[in-house]
Amino acid sequence: MTKKRLFWAAVILAVLAGVVYNSWPLGYALNPLVTHSGGLASELEALHQPYNWLFVLLDTLCGVGVIAAAAMLWHRAIDLMHKVVLVNFALFGLLTIADALLPMTCEPSLTVCPSLGQQPLLILHGVASIGSAIFLFVSAFIMWWHMHHRVGRAIMTALMVGWGVSGLLTLYFFFRPGPGYLAQDYYLILCGIWVALLPHMLWRLTHSRVLASELEANY
Repeated sequence: MTKKRLFWAAVILAVLAGVVYNSWPLGYALNPLVTHSGGLASELEALHQPYNWLFVLLDTLCGVGVIAAAAMLWHRAIDLMHKVVLVNFALFGLLTIADALLPMTCEPSLTVCPSLGQQPLLILHGVASIGSAIFLFVSAFIMWWHMHHRVGRAIMTALMVGWGVSGLLTLYFFFRPGPGYLAQDYYLILCGIWVALLPHMLWRLTHSRVLASELEANY
């Protein structure tokens, strides 16, 4: 497969991964009990929940798609920074798979759950979930920090501001009662957008670097 075809295959995989990562709207039709109770998206994957296999499958497919897209984009990594972005992107995919395959055993929005000490799988689930969020944010932050193209910079800055708002909302609903699940839904949408955009932004960054190098060589 040529480099151009590899790139477009990565674009398609990333877009599909960003879409299936946001499977939570299906909960309104397939599991309204959890959705209407204000449960988090992870509760749709909890053991014994209806259609939990579907949500697990979609998150797993997202992770596989992200890892495959990162591998297909590796040839475009022209320096260490690009490689760090793709490694963080791939680690997000890997931990998303782990998160999906370690589903919750109890739904906090529906019942009183045992203490964390009695739920070792829930701890692993939480570690995988938090780790995937960190790696994805790091990939976006590094890209934003090095993005010098005006249009790309504006898009990345908008995403950074969006993530900042998401963090503030999460912190607010942590201390005050309210629809905290809406903050998570907003965050998942942001993540899905970045997953879908990463190949395009990487192309913008490498393209601008190559043009800059060519201009320097001509002078």
